[in-house]
Amino acid sequence: MRHPFLVSDRIYLRRLEKEDIEGNYFQWLNDQNVTKWMRHGIFPNSYESMKAFYENQAISKTDVVFAIVFKEQDRHIGNIGLHSINYVFRSAEIGIIIGETDCWGKGYATEAISLLSHHCFKRLNLNRLAAGAVDKNIGSIRAFEKAGFSREGVARQAYFCEGQYHDCVNLSLLYSEWLAGKKVGV
Repeated sequence: MRHPFLVSDRIYLRRLEKEDIEGNYFQWLNDQNVTKWMRHGIFPNSYESMKAFYENQAISKTDVVFAIVFKEQDRHIGNIGLHSINYVFRSAEIGIIIGETDCWGKGYATEAISLLSHHCFKRLNLNRLAAGAVDKNIGSIRAFEKAGFSREGVARQAYFCEGQYHDCVNLSLLYSEWLAGKKVGV
């Protein structure tokens, strides 16, 4: 393990490192299959934009991005981010990408979401975590629900892909719900 920050059974989370932007992560954001239900992939990824993103998130007080690393192979398989952290309202948003398609459907996203949620509630003293996914992104919605998140609404026709508008599902997890036993895998 290289610089682990949060560790679970099969994965660990570490801060995104400069070398990551030159690895597979760069191509994930160009892969139309990986980014189909995300805001990435609309325009080609560039090294300059990746570098700017890395430098901005490295010093941000409201956003942090972690590499999701499969422990067995010490392989960077995706990223999970904590965004729009608000220390007054004690809330934040979680975003996730599993970029290595051979790792889809294996529960790594749920494990990463659970691991980060535990840290948010027990260490950062947050009260509410929010997430969202395009309604067709069943895998992402399922991962959040397995980690204890509940659907709380729909943003109608908020995403456009392949000539059609799609709804986005809004999900959230409150500290009280997590504490009552909705947490998974941690």
